[in-house]
Amino acid sequence: MTTQVVSTQQVTAEVFIDAPTSQLYYHFSTLSGWIDWFAQKSMGYVSERSILQLHHDKAGRMAFFFREIVPEKRIVFSFLTPGKLHAGDVEISFEADGQGTAIRVAHTGLEPEEAEQMHKLWQESLNNLKELVELARDPRLWNRPFLGVTVADWVTPEYAQKHDLAAESGMHINSVFEGRGAAEAGITAGDTMISLAGQSIDDYESLLKVYSQYQAGDTVDVEYYHGQELRQARLTLSSFPVPEVQATAHDIADKLDHFFQKVNQKLEQMLAGQNEAQMEYRPAAGEWNIKEVLAHMIASETDSIHWLGSYLAGREVNAYTSATPARLKALLQQYPNTNDLLQKLHQSQTEMVALINEIPAEVVNRKASMVRLSFAYSLEISMHYKEHLSQISDNLEQAADVQSR
Repeated sequence: MTTQVVSTQQVTAEVFIDAPTSQLYYHFSTLSGWIDWFAQKSMGYVSERSILQLHHDKAGRMAFFFREIVPEKRIVFSFLTPGKLHAGDVEISFEADGQGTAIRVAHTGLEPEEAEQMHKLWQESLNNLKELVELARDPRLWNRPFLGVTVADWVTPEYAQKHDLAAESGMHINSVFEGRGAAEAGITAGDTMISLAGQSIDDYESLLKVYSQYQAGDTVDVEYYHGQELRQARLTLSSFPVPEVQATAHDIADKLDHFFQKVNQKLEQMLAGQNEAQMEYRPAAGEWNIKEVLAHMIASETDSIHWLGSYLAGREVNAYTSATPARLKALLQQYPNTNDLLQKLHQSQTEMVALINEIPAEVVNRKASMVRLSFAYSLEISMHYKEHLSQISDNLEQAADVQSR
């Protein structure tokens, strides 16, 4: 009997960042810190003999089992992956150098075919952190591809039958952004995209898979239904809309408060004079009426407040339940009429603005944190309101049409 010895390799990645170690260490010692520059999602703990699970946009799922932590000096962990339980060991070291910090990642115990991939993962990630900290730019956002659409829903056979769609799977498009890739390719609201870059698009995960293989500026094939007609086109992936990074928490709060004022004014104009029958009109079975949309918006603000509180604690929680039917029903029991719902929405918005104004200085001083917060409370929230204001407008139009018959 012979034993085959498999030689292993080590890769290293290094970066010098013009920031003190005390500030940079946060991004390695907290769950939220890792999401700021490395992962898209994470759960677990950063402490000795604890596990942190992460999902990287391109490398997929992984987990770190922390074996040694010397604050602001060294972090050692086992690198775990679903396909191969143990994929080497990682040591991250920090060395103060003048006004900045040298960070070195050494990943040992790798098989030869893993080495190049892991070196690229660590070096690109460290470069991301450097750009975030020094320039307040997140390459993951700046280079991220963007179709330029909002999604009405993901199509199933039942959904297709209800909405008279030709495709039984795909992405049913709610609206398109002028000047972005989808609009330039001829795609319009109401179309159903079924494939992108030769790959089926039938849920959010499949879209993310395509995104992970391309970047803004790449041109790919797209197939979509316009009514009952199947069309093909070439689509150039746009860059993701990137908001201006605000300098202070007060700047974020003031901008958001101004946005809320405009949204609320538009909502009040849209709903003025509408009776309860119109507010409770349901376009189709399983779809929200306007009161349910308002309840969802209230729940979304509550979720966002909860997320920000957990982010400030360094352990953000991504548990969004604002579309859960039981939660919407509970809100409607407490706020049964339109004016009550609008008042509660205003209260939730006011609480959110107040919380942002209380973001402590140590968070504001972390540029990577300000990039994420500026993104969350400008672009993400504006896109969410845009989608639901359009939904309310469509509901009102359909309700008026039904009443006029």
